[in-house]
Amino acid sequence: MENQVVFTIKNLKKNFGDLQVLRDINMEIHKGEVVCIIGPSGSGKSTFLRCLNLLETVTSGEILYQGTDITAPRFAAHEYRRKVGMVFQRFNLFQNKSVLKNITVAPMALNKTEKKAAEEEALELLNKVGLKSFAGAYPETLSGGQQQRVAIARALAMHPEVLLFDEPTSALDPELVGDVLEVMRNIAASGMTMIVVTHEMQFAREVSDRVIFMADGYVAEEGTPDEIFTRPKNPRTREFLARVLKEEEE
Repeated sequence: MENQVVFTIKNLKKNFGDLQVLRDINMEIHKGEVVCIIGPSGSGKSTFLRCLNLLETVTSGEILYQGTDITAPRFAAHEYRRKVGMVFQRFNLFQNKSVLKNITVAPMALNKTEKKAAEEEALELLNKVGLKSFAGAYPETLSGGQQQRVAIARALAMHPEVLLFDEPTSALDPELVGDVLEVMRNIAASGMTMIVVTHEMQFAREVSDRVIFMADGYVAEEGTPDEIFTRPKNPRTREFLARVLKEEEE
C-alpha cells in the first residue's frame, strides 16, 4: 500500500431538510487501501459513499480528491466519475442491452474506445468474473449474483483509480454472495483503492486494511480489522459487533 492520499474529507456534513445524516466526517483514504465501512442501518454509510461520488450534494465541508475539491462549483463531475467508479446495491444494468453491451457502452461513449478493443476487454473482464459465456445474455436472464458481477466488470472497464461499493451483496440471496465477494477479493489483491460499505463482517475482517464504524452519522471508531473486531474501544462498536456476529452464528 502506497502512502499517497487519494481522498481527504474535511468536516463533511449532509442534511436532508432538518435531518442531519452526516455529522462532521473527517477522514483520509490512501492509494491502494481497502477501507470497509460498517455500522447499523441509518448511520449514514451509503449517504457518505454517494457524497464521494457526487450523487448527493454536500451541505458543508470539503471532499478533496488528489488535492482537488470536488464539491467546488463547476467541478467537472463527469471527468471525475471516470476515475471513481461505483458498484450499486441494485446492479443498475441496462435491461435492454446484452451483458457485453452493458460493459462496452461507457468506454466507447466516454473514453472513445474502438468497438473491437472495447469488446475484447469486456470479454477479458467477463472471464475474470466467471461470466464470459454469458456475453450475449440479457440481465433479466441472470441471477442477482451474476448481475452484480457484470456490474463490477462494467465498473472495471472504465479503468478507475478508485472503486466504491455500496452494500454490493445486500440484495442477493445468501448462496449467491460468495461469488461476488470472491471477485471483490481478487480486485483488492490487485491493488485497487476500494471503499466498501458492507454488512459482510468476515469480508471486512479478512480483506480490509482499515475498518470504519459509523453510527448516527459520524465516525465512531476506526482501526485495523484486528483492532475493531478483537478489541473495539467504543461501546457502540462493541454493541453492534456483538449483535451482528451473534446473528451470523445463528
